[in-house]
Amino acid sequence: HWKYLQSKHFDVYFYQGGDFIASYTAQVAEESLNQLQKNLDYNISNRIPIIVFLSHNEFQQNNAIDEFLPEGVGGVTELFKNRILVPFEGDYEKFRHVIHHELLHAFMNDMYYGGSIQNIISKNITLQFPLWFSEGMAEVQSLYGLDKATDMYIRDLVINNYLPPLEYIGGYLAYRGGQSFFAFLGSQYGVDKLGDLMINIKALGDVYAGFEETYKMSVEKLGEKWQKELKKRYWPEIDTKEEVMDFSKRLTNHEKDGGFYNVAPKISPNGEMFAFISNRDDLFSVYLAKTSTGEVIEMVLEGNNSADFEELNILTPGLTWSPNGRFLAVSSKSGSQDAITVINVNSGDRERLPVFNNEISYLAWSPTEEKIAFIGQNNKQSDVYIYDRLTRKTSNLTDDIFSDEKITWSPDGKFIYFTSDRGDYLNRTMIPSDFNMAYYESKGKDIYKLDVSNLEISRETNIDYSIETDAQISSDGTKMIYTSDVSGITNVYIRETDTSGNVIDRPITNSLSPIDQISISKDGKKMLFVSLNKGAYDIFSMDNPFDKRLDITEIPPTEFVKERFVMEGLFGKKTEVTAITDSVNSVKDTLFTVLESNDSAVTLTDSTVIVNQTDSSTLYGQDIKINFENQTDTLPGKKSYLDSMYAANKNFKIDDNLNPDGTFRINKYKVRFTPDLVYGNANYSSFYGVQGVAQISLSDMLGNHRINIITSMVIDLKNSDYGLAYYYLPKRIDYGMEIFHTARFVLYNRRDGNGDQLFRYRNFGGSLLASYPINRFKRIDGGLSVSNISRENLDNSLEPIERKTLMLPSLSFVHDNTIFNYNTYSPEKGTRYNISVSGSPKFGESGLGFVNTQLDYRTYFKIGTDYSFAWRFAGGASFGPNPVRYYIGGVPNWINREFQNDNIPISNIEEFAFSQAGLPLRGYNYDAKSGSKYAMMNMEFRYPIFKYLILGLLPIGFQDIMGVAFLDMGTAWRDDADLKLFEKKDGSFQAKDLLIGTGVGTRAIFLNFPIKFDVAWNTNLKKWSKPKYYISLGFDF
Repeated sequence: HWKYLQSKHFDVYFYQGGDFIASYTAQVAEESLNQLQKNLDYNISNRIPIIVFLSHNEFQQNNAIDEFLPEGVGGVTELFKNRILVPFEGDYEKFRHVIHHELLHAFMNDMYYGGSIQNIISKNITLQFPLWFSEGMAEVQSLYGLDKATDMYIRDLVINNYLPPLEYIGGYLAYRGGQSFFAFLGSQYGVDKLGDLMINIKALGDVYAGFEETYKMSVEKLGEKWQKELKKRYWPEIDTKEEVMDFSKRLTNHEKDGGFYNVAPKISPNGEMFAFISNRDDLFSVYLAKTSTGEVIEMVLEGNNSADFEELNILTPGLTWSPNGRFLAVSSKSGSQDAITVINVNSGDRERLPVFNNEISYLAWSPTEEKIAFIGQNNKQSDVYIYDRLTRKTSNLTDDIFSDEKITWSPDGKFIYFTSDRGDYLNRTMIPSDFNMAYYESKGKDIYKLDVSNLEISRETNIDYSIETDAQISSDGTKMIYTSDVSGITNVYIRETDTSGNVIDRPITNSLSPIDQISISKDGKKMLFVSLNKGAYDIFSMDNPFDKRLDITEIPPTEFVKERFVMEGLFGKKTEVTAITDSVNSVKDTLFTVLESNDSAVTLTDSTVIVNQTDSSTLYGQDIKINFENQTDTLPGKKSYLDSMYAANKNFKIDDNLNPDGTFRINKYKVRFTPDLVYGNANYSSFYGVQGVAQISLSDMLGNHRINIITSMVIDLKNSDYGLAYYYLPKRIDYGMEIFHTARFVLYNRRDGNGDQLFRYRNFGGSLLASYPINRFKRIDGGLSVSNISRENLDNSLEPIERKTLMLPSLSFVHDNTIFNYNTYSPEKGTRYNISVSGSPKFGESGLGFVNTQLDYRTYFKIGTDYSFAWRFAGGASFGPNPVRYYIGGVPNWINREFQNDNIPISNIEEFAFSQAGLPLRGYNYDAKSGSKYAMMNMEFRYPIFKYLILGLLPIGFQDIMGVAFLDMGTAWRDDADLKLFEKKDGSFQAKDLLIGTGVGTRAIFLNFPIKFDVAWNTNLKKWSKPKYYISLGFDF
């Protein structure tokens, strides 16, 4: 049951159990919008809807966006209604970041596109942003400048000379590189210049012209200055820190093994092998490898291609060994929820534990009992859970609002160490009744120890503005190894007791690259970890970590750590340190003085820097910061400067959004259709040529209800195409209803002496549709249609109009686990197939009776980067008194088309409504062969030719030009007894009924259209034809 609440500028939609998260979302969104409007000097014109999901699994089931959203997609903003969709995944700081990030996209959509695709079309807006701009700006605003993760990522690229010029940055690097670039601009030229940039881009209608106007230099020149500054910043650290390979051994090598992600190493109890997750084979799978060499022993689980292991939670991986080393437990997405599977590493047998949760991550098997601890996320929090394999019961050990992650057991099985942002809130009784997570500012994450016997929690680390995690305890329980990013680079530290009995923490690595996900062998002699390595992640090993010593007792802070508070202040963060200034360098210089003098508050000329080293606010506890001035609507009676700013905009006038106690009023969601698209375009048919089509699409806010109207008007209704469809999508089974009318005109010569005659074919009726998803990879589709078809000879009015009414039930089973490659415009790995049956029961003398069965099976093999082999088999058979006609030959959407007998293969009313093409079969014309049965096979080798091709005479470019070499074979027949694929003729073996064609072709994107050019020859194995050329539109199978 969906509901919604309203703040001043946002409509937040949520469902049962999401009231708290929705309220948090509204408050964070208002605070974020406040910052964006100040920084970028623009006020939004329209309310922004936000749809909130309580887990990533449920987020994937949304109907607002048709694309599948894999793990790693933390949120999305679409442009039909300028909706933001965000899942809560148990971590409030991450959730805040995602809300802010996606809000920047919605903000830009409002600013540049009027908040809808329809506005882009109607106003012919051509402005497009490179990915590094849109994602980089979203990151720099939502993270208030730079952050440690990006600083570490960019450092790795710069030191290894892997950072490309700005204009060539794409993919994941667009987020990190774009953020770093805009942080550089903000620190060098002032954040206010970013606002000027946004305005200039809007005024000039061009991103690059906007940079020229704002900074008086090109994007290329600014990019060069940025990269030069990065080198000055990071290269000196080479002398003061160690390369990972200097103190460890690499066990995986992404450059040789393939992939870019080798993570979650877990050493087996005997220390001889380790399990890890890798995408070296394109899919994320679990492997076993030798600890001594990294040599892969076997793949124990292939992910991403089956219902049980749709995803392996790679960002929060859950792998753990049983104490005896025989079993490996894995957390994964399985259907609508996460699950835990126990795998026997010797036999491969699998057991699904009866543990299901919205999200499950970070598994840890007790060293002494049959218990598995894990982090589970439910509705509004993530907690530490234990599943007891003996009692088959699950217990929540922390059960509070704070975010918990990364767990491990003490060697004696009495304690669980975990990471949390709870500060000093060690139990629920310490949390005030009026505690509001929206105003809670975490200073970072620390390690905590949980006593399993009494659930008492103690704080093990207490370092502000850093993350301490990955605790590993020595076998005697006296030492703890963990990671910390306190210096700005995540390194490994040890906690131990010195000879005087003092507990000390000291680093045991001083790495240039961040270290994460450590795993230590039971005897403490081997430590595995993950580190960033040339833009990818590899696994390394280090010997005797508990005995490791460095010459230093503290790692000096990075430049980012020194400047962090100034950077955050420049971008408008109101936390420990706030800085607003026109003179960046003066603030930097003053801040260092402030920090060194230990003053608690300093006021500067033309700027304000507040350093709270001792918090005076005690309302909610030590770690709570309350800033009422930034709240725009959630606190009754509190006025904001934004109130007058938006007084004239009726979109933001709401009077009844709050309850008397100041909480948000919850409203029941009601379906209300609004237009998504009103659009006219042209399409091309090989039979009927170019056709104009007008389309109107409407839907409700959630996308659960959709109406599509399509029309192509020609003079009057009986000569036109039009259709109306309604789709009902909120349940597991999707339903649809369609009403349609099509009219086609065919010039046909019946060879009766009357020459060419013009016929009008009409088909009008309706359909009921249903689709049942078995899982992500399989579904069952069904339908029932009623069609009224007719044929009229427009050149002979005396010829009677032929009419038939038919009922057409259909059923199909679809499987698809392919991986699509957007560089090649086609799948490159996996299998897809469709098995279908349809027919028409014959009613009366004028009825048609037939049953069709069809199979389309395709499989793909990746050979190398952008190289693949595709194989397809398709066939069909029609039975009954009026079997359907199949015809083969030609290609889909063939522009320079040719027909076998110079006629479109439509000679009667049945063929107009039901004849089907078996395509492609290159080397032949349309309708080269036909019958009530057909079979064909296609084989293609696909390879890259040019990434870009720019013509010299004209400023026209082709993108991602691909090549293809193909072999097509097929036949169509009516009577099995008459089918003869081969024959021996004139002393040689020849193809008879089997049509064979082969050739080569190219594919490219030209003016945003997928263009294909093929040249093919047919052969009977004895002689070859002249080449036949095909120009067509569309993508390969």
